[in-house]
Amino acid sequence: MTASPDHTTSPDAASTDGDAEAAREASEQKQVRLAKRRRLLDSGREAYPVGVPVTDTIGAVRARYAELETDSRSGDVVGLAGRIVHARNTGKLCFAALQAGDGSRIQAMVSLAEVGEQSLSDWKELVDLGDHVFVTGEVISSRRGELSIMVTDWTIASKAILPLPNLHGELSEETRVRQRYLDLIVRDQARLTVRARAAAVSSLRRTFDSYEYL
Repeated sequence: MTASPDHTTSPDAASTDGDAEAAREASEQKQVRLAKRRRLLDSGREAYPVGVPVTDTIGAVRARYAELETDSRSGDVVGLAGRIVHARNTGKLCFAALQAGDGSRIQAMVSLAEVGEQSLSDWKELVDLGDHVFVTGEVISSRRGELSIMVTDWTIASKAILPLPNLHGELSEETRVRQRYLDLIVRDQARLTVRARAAAVSSLRRTFDSYEYL
């Protein structure tokens, strides 16, 4: 009796197949994002403007309005920039979580009533996870008590071409080493480590400079 061939897939082979599938998906997403960037440019808008009129940081706004009552408005208008790390589009109202470089986040609310039909449509069609956007709007607290920006105007500050990884999953060690920028986006500890190292180096330089070391 002839033994049947062993078709069991090894863990390494399965991992390789998974990596290949992820690479294909990333390539497809890249093409979609490139097409959106082309639409931006063709419409006369910039995908990577030189600057945006930021008035506050996300962290500063969170600190200043930490005591804002649930379902209330501050009456203050700010201009913020951040990377979109979560997004939810629901008809006439879209939600996005904007993340700053230090990891602080704030919710942006883009509504038909505030921005108009064309601007809302553009948001849904042109904005992706990973994009840096600049928003202008009033600081409010949502019905659930979430500190938010009720957007009245927005623009893409930097169009992301590569997709973000699953922010709720763990990055592999290889990805963390090869794609350091993803590690800094996803992991709080990675950002804290970089900031601590930069502070230590800065302190050393100041100390050596005070003793006139070259």
